[in-house]
Amino acid sequence: MEKIQKELNEISWNVSEEIYRADPALSQSTLGKYEKEGFECLDSLFEHISTPALTRGSMVDDLITGGEEEFNNRFYVADFPSLGDKERQVADLLFDTHHETCAGFSAIPKNDILAAANQVVYYKNYTDPTRIKKLTEACSQYYNLKYLAGDKEIVSTETYAKVLAMVNALKDSESTRNYFMPDEPFSNIKRYYQLKFKAELEGVEYRGMLDLVVVDYDKKVILPVDLKTSGSPEYHFEHSFLKWGYGWQARLYWRLLRNALDNDEYFKDFELLNFRFIVVNKETLTPLVWEFPYTKVYGTLVDEDGKEYRDPYEIGKELRHYLDDKPKVPDGIDINGVNIINCLKIKEKEE
Repeated sequence: MEKIQKELNEISWNVSEEIYRADPALSQSTLGKYEKEGFECLDSLFEHISTPALTRGSMVDDLITGGEEEFNNRFYVADFPSLGDKERQVADLLFDTHHETCAGFSAIPKNDILAAANQVVYYKNYTDPTRIKKLTEACSQYYNLKYLAGDKEIVSTETYAKVLAMVNALKDSESTRNYFMPDEPFSNIKRYYQLKFKAELEGVEYRGMLDLVVVDYDKKVILPVDLKTSGSPEYHFEHSFLKWGYGWQARLYWRLLRNALDNDEYFKDFELLNFRFIVVNKETLTPLVWEFPYTKVYGTLVDEDGKEYRDPYEIGKELRHYLDDKPKVPDGIDINGVNIINCLKIKEKEE
């Protein structure tokens, strides 16, 4: 066994996650959101989105890739009644604006509670007194817990139990346990979690953070891996793959990593394998490994229904142009002249 000359983390972008998130370089999530929602999403492109599903995914990521210390620095586990998405949004909004003046939810002016309820469209068909009563009953304990949690995100014990079940499934399953096991003391196979990379590729700056990269230094082979918590059974991952644009993630992250390897004298001869996704569902708890065979392909890809998926670079160049130049309308639209309606055509006659 030869001595490792240099470790992969030495050529990564060594910054904190806060610096990484704040960087203006394009990421796979911004590419995906723009490609799915189009020109009209530009003003909200970088807004933070929080959902229970995303929170569960972050919890699994932290426990698998960062460990309990990182998890405890970010999350506060508490026993409180189940909250719906709308109730949680109302409580979070009101805490952000009233926590310095209102120690409890019941102290918040009723008009402010209604304003928050209207903002998240909470049961608008109910009377105002009923809405206030329901929100006070549902949100009070959660609102009070936020004082104890400080900057941490509050999660229920029920959610935590489901997350632990997913983590244990990943660590115990025959198909996935080798990915997450500790590095062996006398082995040149190393696992790296949450490595970040940033580069200008074809004139556009991109960034990416990889959940896991496995490096076999003896064989000079590198395997990039992403961990997904899915709302669907693991065997339906192909549907989720298309729905959430994971193909863009695989191709962009592969290129960022390949660029870093190519620019290093030691790593340039390492083989970089296709991207793999490890998927787990909170109910079925049957982790599966999926490989994307077109990871290294450039250009547009097409699914079995004929839908096209543009290359990440094509999307990135277009998006960068819109963000930098700030046009009022998308390219191809004549703002001063006449635009032709091309959405209909004459049906061809059958012979």
